[in-house]
Amino acid sequence: MVNLLGSPNSHMRRLITMSFLLGLALAGCGGGSSDSSEHENTSPATARKEVAETRAALNAAVASYKAGDKAKAVDQVSEAYVTHFEEVEGPLEGKDDELKESLEHAIAGDLRAAMKAGKPKAAVERQVQSILADLDKADAALR
Repeated sequence: MVNLLGSPNSHMRRLITMSFLLGLALAGCGGGSSDSSEHENTSPATARKEVAETRAALNAAVASYKAGDKAKAVDQVSEAYVTHFEEVEGPLEGKDDELKESLEHAIAGDLRAAMKAGKPKAAVERQVQSILADLDKADAALR
């Protein structure tokens, strides 16, 4: 039997993506309480594990993009940000706020936009490599 509403995973991805976009909209308006302060209690060790998870999720997203599944790649980037990188923001903010802001925009904004726009695979891969290099800096800052 075909489920006309989609698979449970696609529903979850859509929900995560919509929640993420709502959070960005609220943050841009200065409203909402979903800023990095809710993750300030994340330990540096946990944040470093989430850096590794963010890295793995972005590698999976670029693999999906290179395989031609743009929608899946965009969802994976959103999930990488919401599920993993948000756990890094609080602890990183105290160490290197500029790096935190740069990574936040690179992952949540620039990379997703490039994928949605259908940028060449090599260009997207270069963006991810740059983000991964910055994630290495974040990992070092959290030590």
